[in-house]
Amino acid sequence: MERRKILITTKTYPSISTKYKETVCTAGILLDEDEKPVQWIRIYPVRFRDLEFDQRYKKWSVISAEIQRNEKDFREESYRINDTSISVIREIGTKNNGSIGFCMQMFMVNI
Repeated sequence: MERRKILITTKTYPSISTKYKETVCTAGILLDEDEKPVQWIRIYPVRFRDLEFDQRYKKWSVISAEIQRNEKDFREESYRINDTSISVIREIGTKNNGSIGFCMQMFMVNI
């Protein structure tokens, strides 16, 4: 697994899984070292309720985690995550369009 930065954009409502207990599916933007967007990614499974409190990321958080491409999923954007490796770097505020402005700035630079 490779440690990468990810901007979390959404997280599903928890669902019950016989294999993983309770899980969430998370979507985000994979970032390079300069925090420029690389691609959209889907991260599954995340056993969110089992995470340590300081690992529980919110929407619009930039996290660092060990991820790898999920070879069992045909979707190019699907990745698996090492739950224990999650580190929240920072949260992007939503006041005054903070998160929207941040995302627009990221994407406008790369058009």
